[in-house]
Amino acid sequence: MDGEFADVPAPPSDDRVVFASDPLPEHPAPALFDVEATVMWDRDDVWVAVVDQGEWERCQDAPASSFFGICTSNDLNAVIMGAPENRIEGITWEVADGVHWAGYGSIGTPSGATLNLGYSVHVQLDGAPSALLLLVGAGLLVYGRPRSRHSTPS
Repeated sequence: MDGEFADVPAPPSDDRVVFASDPLPEHPAPALFDVEATVMWDRDDVWVAVVDQGEWERCQDAPASSFFGICTSNDLNAVIMGAPENRIEGITWEVADGVHWAGYGSIGTPSGATLNLGYSVHVQLDGAPSALLLLVGAGLLVYGRPRSRHSTPS
């Protein structure tokens, strides 16, 4: 699945993280599927990050100014973070179980009013369930094959 978020408002202040209004969708079945998400962006003065619920809560309680250096690109305890130079190839995150939040910030004062974010999500059956399904399928084939009837003396 590929898509784009166009005209996202630029971060309001230099370096302070801004989070999406809602958490990212949770991993539906981590034991069955591997999910990989890639995000690219079009501005060379913006960084992006994914944080867990605990870090999101810490940043919600932090002072709103980047003056204090809390929840900035230097302080953020991100699951994954992409610097402005990563914008073309993007950052790739192996989606984990739990609640996660997407955030972004700017290096210096933002140079424009909006930015565009592109994303790509790939879902693949995990290796262990694949092997289990293969074994079950082979067992069903063996069990379901026709059997020759032997006559027994009466």
